[in-house]
Amino acid sequence: MPYWFDGNNLIGQSAAAAREQPGIRRAFLSTLGSYRASRGGRYLVYFDGDDPGSSSSPPGVAVRYSAPLSTDEAILRRLDEIQNPSEIIVVTNDRELISKCRNAGAATLNWREFDAKMNTGPTRRGGRTEPQAPIDVEEWMTYFGLDKKDV
Repeated sequence: MPYWFDGNNLIGQSAAAAREQPGIRRAFLSTLGSYRASRGGRYLVYFDGDDPGSSSSPPGVAVRYSAPLSTDEAILRRLDEIQNPSEIIVVTNDRELISKCRNAGAATLNWREFDAKMNTGPTRRGGRTEPQAPIDVEEWMTYFGLDKKDV
């Protein structure tokens, strides 16, 4: 199942801040790469702005930059263009975007729901399934500067 991510929303950074602190974007993409490697799926991350030229994504994680549109506009426009938006899961914490994506026919998950889905059940590794080691959510929340009450 294809997952589309509202990148800047999920990392809590504007495009300008992401250019100044590219490590947060890289860490986010790395996390998605780990999820994709263990769970499969197709991942597409939309980031606001233009490609700063220094980002690379892990295997199986595609990145698109939305300029001159906002990421929200780019996601919604693409949902309108595809034949089966019901096959897409948009991952965002933006309530307005969640509502608009659902109205366009896509499924949605917030980050907490996506993370829970990725951390339950067996994982894919080397063609066989193995249990996945738990992810230290508090460590990642601290790394991304998130407060539990905000999520």
